[in-house]
Amino acid sequence: MTFQLLFAIVRARWLVASSVFALIFASVAAFTWLMPKNYTANASIILDIKGQDPIAGYVSPALASPTYLMTQVDVVTSNRVALKVVHRLRLNESTEMRQKWLQATKGVGSFESWLANLIKANLEAHPSRGSNVIYLSYQATDPNFAAAVANGFVQAYLDTTLELRTAPAKQYNDFFDENARSLRSALEKAQARLSAYQQQQGLLVNDERFDVETARLNELSSQYVLTQAAVADSGSRQAAAAAQGDKSPDVLNNPIIAGLKTDLNRQEAALEQLATRLGDRHPAVVEAKSGIDELKRKLELEVRRVSSSVGVGNSVNVSRAAQIKLALDEQRAKVLKMKAVRDEAEMLQRDVDNAQRAYEGVVARMNSTSLESQANQANISALEMATPPSVPSSPRVLSNLALGILVGSVLAVCMALLIERFDPRLRAPSDVEHLFQLPQIGVIPAFQQRTFSGRWLDRLALKRPTVKALSHKVA
Repeated sequence: MTFQLLFAIVRARWLVASSVFALIFASVAAFTWLMPKNYTANASIILDIKGQDPIAGYVSPALASPTYLMTQVDVVTSNRVALKVVHRLRLNESTEMRQKWLQATKGVGSFESWLANLIKANLEAHPSRGSNVIYLSYQATDPNFAAAVANGFVQAYLDTTLELRTAPAKQYNDFFDENARSLRSALEKAQARLSAYQQQQGLLVNDERFDVETARLNELSSQYVLTQAAVADSGSRQAAAAAQGDKSPDVLNNPIIAGLKTDLNRQEAALEQLATRLGDRHPAVVEAKSGIDELKRKLELEVRRVSSSVGVGNSVNVSRAAQIKLALDEQRAKVLKMKAVRDEAEMLQRDVDNAQRAYEGVVARMNSTSLESQANQANISALEMATPPSVPSSPRVLSNLALGILVGSVLAVCMALLIERFDPRLRAPSDVEHLFQLPQIGVIPAFQQRTFSGRWLDRLALKRPTVKALSHKVA
C-alpha cells in the first residue's frame, strides 16, 4: 500500500477517522483534566565513601564496595526509616488515618506499619550514576506534605545510619567494660602475688644482689682454678723433693743452699791444696775437714728444711683449694637458689605484664568504642533538602495531549483501514488496472454532486454488492 492510497482512504473515510480521533483525544483530555494533581518533592543525600573515619582512624573496605550505594538505598526505603518518618510527622496521632486503617484492614495488624508502608509506596530512591549521591523523590497531592515527607525520610535516614553505627559500638562498649573489670581484677591479683613473693623473698624491683653473687661465684671459680694449678705444682715439687731432695727445683733455687754449696766447694778446694802441701794429719787440714763436715751437715739440714717446706706449701695449697671449693659450692648453691627465686619472680612479673597488656588493649578498645558510641555525625549528610514544589508533576498536560493526538491519529487511521477492508472501493486509476489487468482508456468525471447524507451512508456501508459482483466476475 502506497502513501497516496493510504491518504486517499483516510480522506474518503475522514468522517470516521475524525470521529475516532475526536473521541480518543477528548477521552485523554477529560482524563487529564479530571485526574488529581500530584506534586513531587526532591531531596538528595551525599555519602563520603573515601573519607577516613575520624574515630577509628582507617577507611572501611566496605565503603569501596559497589553494593554500598544500593545497600544505602535499601536502608532509605526500609520500614525502620519509614516508621521514624511516621513518628516524626505524627501521622500515628491522626484520627482520620486511623479510620482509614480500620476500613482497609479491619483493625488487623499494626497501625504504624500500615502507615509506614502507605507513605513508602510513593517514595523513590535511586543512586546517581557515577557519583556518591542518592536522590529521593516523594509524590503527594499536597506540595507541603510531599516536601515534609521527603525531608522526613532524609532526616530519618541520617538518624538511622547514626544508630546503625553507634548501636554496635554501645554493645561493644558494654562488652569491653565488663572484660576490662575482669582483666583489672586479674591484673591486681597478679600484682599482689608478685608483691607478696618479693616481700617473702626479700626482693626489690631492681635487685642487684644476684649480679653481685654471680660475680662472686665467677671470682671463686677463677680462684679455684688457680688454686688447683698451685696444688698441682706444689704436689709435683713435693714429689720431686721426696725422691731426690738435693735435685729438686726448690732446693736448687734456694739461695742459702746455693751459698752453702759455694762455701763447701771453696773449702774443699782449699782443703785439697792444704792436703797436697801439708799432708792429711796437719792440724790445718784436720780443721779444714771439720769445717767441711760442718758445712755438709748444714747443707743437709737446709735441704731437709727446704724439702719439708715444699710439703708444707703443698698442704697449704691443698687446704686452701678445699676451702675455696667449699666456698664455691656454697656460692653456687646460693646463686642457683637466687636464680630460682628470680625466675619465679620473673614468671610472676610476666604474668603481671601480660595482664597489664591485655588490660591496656581492652581499655584502648573500650575508649575507642566509647567515642564511637557517642558520635553524632556519620559519613552521610544531606546535600539538598526538599522544598514545596510550585508546579505539579502529574498529570502532564502537554505530554498527555501529545500522546492523545498520537494515539488518536493511529487509531483513526487503523479504523479507516479496517472499514476499507470490509468495504473496498476503487480509489485510484491504478486500482482498475490492477483489478482487471487491462490498460486504462479514460476517466469519466462526476457530473452530479451527491448529497451529504448519501455520501455518509455510502461510507458507513460495510457491503458493496457491485464491487463484490465485479470482483466475482473478474475472478
